[in-house]
Amino acid sequence: MDSGEPDKGDMSITAGGGRPEEEILLTGKCLLELIREKLCPEYVRDRDSILLTAPWEEADYRVGIYLYDIQDYSLAAAAAALAGENALRFPPKAVELSYLLFCNERHRFGGLQRERLQGILNEIVRTLHDNPSLVREDGEKVGFSFLRESVEFKLRLWGSFNQPLQPAVYLRAAPVFVASSRIRSFNRVRERDYGLKKRGEESD
Repeated sequence: MDSGEPDKGDMSITAGGGRPEEEILLTGKCLLELIREKLCPEYVRDRDSILLTAPWEEADYRVGIYLYDIQDYSLAAAAAALAGENALRFPPKAVELSYLLFCNERHRFGGLQRERLQGILNEIVRTLHDNPSLVREDGEKVGFSFLRESVEFKLRLWGSFNQPLQPAVYLRAAPVFVASSRIRSFNRVRERDYGLKKRGEESD
């Protein structure tokens, strides 16, 4: 009889199990689609004018979303999961992602540019406030929260881009679980009944 328990004395560890999901990229795309859906076309006419890009890029866009940091997210933990009949996948790694949502100030917005930029940032804040979590296309839920960064940090960050400090939205996405590619195979313990009887027992 199969007890369903792994035999801990007979395990092996391998790397593989197929191409892993790109959880960080999926999270960025999920955020991008949310912002596009809420800003277009009232605030930004063309969806392709909102991009996953960096502040120093010279591309023609109006709103950029830039992933500037990835950190451990120790508040969340996950267990190993079955990866087949006789295999376990190691637990995923929980991380938090830090995003910068900003307007491309080099783009000609038309009219009173500063007022237009503030209107777009206002709508980004409203959108993220009204949507504190989203479900990615792979079914995983990710929460969003605003980051309260210091002015000193912002000056250093924008200085690393060789850009002057400008108004932007600082956002955290967490937890994001990055799946492990390590697989542990095992043999199940099987119980067998050999029909043995204790001494003194009478046969039927």
